[in-house]
Amino acid sequence: MTVANLGQIIKARRERMKINQENLAACAGISTKLLSDIECGRANPTFETMDLVAAALGVELEELLQPEQVIDLLPKNDLARYQQMLDRLPPFAQEMVIAGLEGAISQCLQVSKEW
Repeated sequence: MTVANLGQIIKARRERMKINQENLAACAGISTKLLSDIECGRANPTFETMDLVAAALGVELEELLQPEQVIDLLPKNDLARYQQMLDRLPPFAQEMVIAGLEGAISQCLQVSKEW
């Protein structure tokens, strides 16, 4: 498991619980910046920090560290909703949105390779 994967798991759990970064960080006793860096794969958190974050999420640390854990970062119903929104746009706007999305995904992939 990479640091980026761990960050994605934490972010996905936090979002499923409908908790913002500020509240989760406060519950874990860490800074919002550190939580953001963890979620984005920019920080390599200590075991103690991860234990605090896991406890704030209401899970055991082992649940966050399981490599076989599958994350549904964007539930299928959200994908369908975004597709419907995209379909309502004129073709040139669809191309702009898709280009922006591809750029964002490429950046995320590049950052995750660095970790």
